[in-house]
Amino acid sequence: MPQHSRRRPRLAAVAATIALAGAGLVSTAVVAAPAAAAAASGGAAIDTVDYLADTYGLEDTPIETVTFERFEWLLNQPGRFAFLIGGPGDARTTETIASIDAAAKAAGVERVYAFDPRLDGDALDVRTTTNPDVAPLWSRLVSQYLGKDVQTPFGGAADPYFFVYDRAHTDGGAEDRIVSALTAPVAAGALADPSARAAYQAEVAAVIGDGSAIDALSQFAFYGDVVDAKHLAQYRGGEAYGPNTIIDEADADWRIQNITYPELVHLLDSDGDYVLFFGGTWCHNTRAVVKDVNRQAVANGVERVYFFDLRLDGASANDLHIRDTNSEYAHLYGDLVTTYLPNLKTQYVPGVSGQVDYRPGGDAAAGLVTAKKLQVPYVFEYQRGRTVDGQAAPVVREWIRDNGDGSFKEYMTEWWYVNDREGRFATSPDPVKLAEQLAFADEAIAQLDAFFAKVGTGDGTGGPGPVDPEPTDPTTVKGTVAITGQLRPGGTVSVVGSGLATGTAGFSVELHSEPQQLGTVATDASGAFRLAATIPGSTPAGAHTVVVLINGVTVASAPVTITAAATGGGTGGGTGAGTGGDGSGSVRAGADASGLASTGTGLVDVLGWSALGLLAAGVATFLIARRRRDRAGLVR
Repeated sequence: MPQHSRRRPRLAAVAATIALAGAGLVSTAVVAAPAAAAAASGGAAIDTVDYLADTYGLEDTPIETVTFERFEWLLNQPGRFAFLIGGPGDARTTETIASIDAAAKAAGVERVYAFDPRLDGDALDVRTTTNPDVAPLWSRLVSQYLGKDVQTPFGGAADPYFFVYDRAHTDGGAEDRIVSALTAPVAAGALADPSARAAYQAEVAAVIGDGSAIDALSQFAFYGDVVDAKHLAQYRGGEAYGPNTIIDEADADWRIQNITYPELVHLLDSDGDYVLFFGGTWCHNTRAVVKDVNRQAVANGVERVYFFDLRLDGASANDLHIRDTNSEYAHLYGDLVTTYLPNLKTQYVPGVSGQVDYRPGGDAAAGLVTAKKLQVPYVFEYQRGRTVDGQAAPVVREWIRDNGDGSFKEYMTEWWYVNDREGRFATSPDPVKLAEQLAFADEAIAQLDAFFAKVGTGDGTGGPGPVDPEPTDPTTVKGTVAITGQLRPGGTVSVVGSGLATGTAGFSVELHSEPQQLGTVATDASGAFRLAATIPGSTPAGAHTVVVLINGVTVASAPVTITAAATGGGTGGGTGAGTGGDGSGSVRAGADASGLASTGTGLVDVLGWSALGLLAAGVATFLIARRRRDRAGLVR
């Protein structure tokens, strides 16, 4: 059984909290990140799927599919590689792939990389499309890589389909990147005769040559190079944006496997229990958590996390981004979500905050329909055929925040916040917002831990899973509550609770001392809730307390100071934080345009500069400690 350690509160978040507390801006109580779930047999029942075995009947094959992004990356790497161009939609591929597999095995080739130019496995063929966003992909491959050859360049009437490629290879001083190749057509059924098949395998063997000279680069090598390079290029190595190396040798046990669109559809059509990860190397939010996704897969015995990029070339925000209403290929996303992920939970609300509109099947004559729009990064567990209460529910669980009010928030954080760095706040300081971002990053990673600890623990039918322990009395679980927003009569505030009894409804959020209910909420699986509320217009200015109760028992509270009702168009704002029902803590009063406490007296200057001084001291202490840990090789 894998062991899970509790994550300690982020040092930077603690430093900022202490500094703010010294100036009376937030509670002196430090709110730790949610603890990781207890160790469980996560991953024990998680399956893998073999696309090439199911599609072509190949077992233990050296052939490996590659996405467009990885194919182009391989073409630009030093070394000698074997490539197969084609997929199930190409008759020549289906006729020859078994013989290529046999010849590669006989030669001891570790990898033959197969690129399917039909990005959707069907009509979206980069070789023949006239779409102005897609056609340049094939042109680029030919002009920059595949056409730089003396004997068998691409772009002619007989392009190679199986070839050995070396970007450094020359012939008489001219670039000759395709070292050897097969170009001749092979008719259906031509290799049915054993003698014909043997002769063809001899041709393949001649192209391969010395199998030990054929190189292989793993998915770990691809991710390590591309993820780190894109982070460095985007943020130019700034210290505030986190370590330049995201994926390192500590991640060599790499479980994340990128897959093509046809492979994704095949997986979703397969029986089993799978973990999927939607995102992209182009996405800074994905880069923020990819290391932790892999870490948790390893810790919980998940052999494969299937990674799919909704940008089919791994980069472009044009028609190739299928999760976009404006894409010509939006149906590839819409049909997939509607067919396979009907119980998907997303932050976006169709008709309110966003959706993907598409024409089913890509039929231009069909009417527009709507699919839920998910954000990336997005991690979920999937079981085809699973039902709950008679309804299709193939999405078993998702890595997403349940706000407790029917809405959700997807975990889009940043690499720098995960690593306690300031990011954009280094040049535009905002201690309160920085502390919020650091806390959200902690929550995201903690909930990722909890997600992986639970995968594979259900029975996949929608019926009861493992027997739960006796329910905890929610009145005995003391948590914390924090309040931000306009702390004035009629003002809008956000009330966030954490550390309470998990998955429990019936919490009452009230403003005391004269009790006035702000709302009722339910906690999510981590014991948290979020409530948008309005301060009653009759509330007098002065000291008050926000109280969270369950069954009449106070389980969390925080003092707040309500300012006088706004006049002349001004607004009041502030925060409050506290602990499990003991009323300890302090609050932030109304905020002026500078973001510092506004009391209407000269004391604001003293408090403001005290806050900044304490923050600077706290951050300095944190950075010194971090650098010491860096030198000791302890930063993960």
